[in-house]
Amino acid sequence: MLLTCLTLAILLACRTADLITGTNPAHPTLVAADAQKTLAHTPTRPRVRPTWTRAPHLPPQIIPTEAPPPTEPPPTEPAPPTDEPPTRVPPTNRAAPTRVLLPTHTPTPAGPTATPAPTRCPQQYCVVYRGCETDAGNTIVEGVVYNNGEPENGIAVRVAKEPGAYPEVDDFISGTEIINRGKPDPKNPGHYFLQIVAGAPREGNWWVFIVDVPNGTKQLSEAKLIHTNDDPYNPGNCQHAYVDFVR
Repeated sequence: MLLTCLTLAILLACRTADLITGTNPAHPTLVAADAQKTLAHTPTRPRVRPTWTRAPHLPPQIIPTEAPPPTEPPPTEPAPPTDEPPTRVPPTNRAAPTRVLLPTHTPTPAGPTATPAPTRCPQQYCVVYRGCETDAGNTIVEGVVYNNGEPENGIAVRVAKEPGAYPEVDDFISGTEIINRGKPDPKNPGHYFLQIVAGAPREGNWWVFIVDVPNGTKQLSEAKLIHTNDDPYNPGNCQHAYVDFVR
C-alpha cells in the first residue's frame, strides 16, 4: 500500500513539471508542430535601408585676430642749415597798452614853451598858459610856480569848477613828489601836478588858480579856464594842459 502511494506521487510530480514547462515528452511531434505554427504566424519586419542626411555646407569660420600695435614713424631728421636768412614773421596786432594812472618817469616842467614870459596882473601870481595836448589816458593840468624868475616851492595850486571854488581834487603843493604827496622833490622845484581824471579823458571846464594854504579859501592868483575833451584822437582837442604861475 505504501509503495503504491509513492509511485503515484512520483508520477504526479512529473506531470506537474511537464505542465509548468509546457513540454509533452510523450508527443514530440506535437511540440515541433506548435513551434512551426508559431513561427508561421509571426510577422516578418521589412528591412529598412538607412538614409543618410548630408550636413549643410557652412562657410569657413573666421577667427578674429587682434590688430597689430601701431608702429611709431621713424624720427624725422632736421633739415640741414642753409645760408639763406630766416624768414621774418610780421608782428601780430597787439592791443594798445593802457597808460599808467600816475606817471612813472620823473615829471618835468616841460611843455609847449620852456620859460614863461614876464607878465603883470592885479593878483600876486599871474597866469602863463603854455598850451594843451591830447592824452588818451588822463585829464591833467600841470605847471611850475615862479617867484622873481625862480621856481617856488610850498605853494598850493587848485583846480575847481569855478574860480575860488572848492577843489575838484586835492590841492597840490608845488615842489613835492607826485606819488608821495608832501615829500619834497628836489629834481622838480616849483612843479605841481593836478590829475583831474586818471585813466581816461573827460569833457569839462576847469579853473586853475593858487590859494593861500591847502584847502584854504583865499585866492592869490589869476584863474585860468581849461576846456578838456573826451576825444583824445582829434589833434585839436585838449586833455593835458600846461599852466605856469609867475610872481
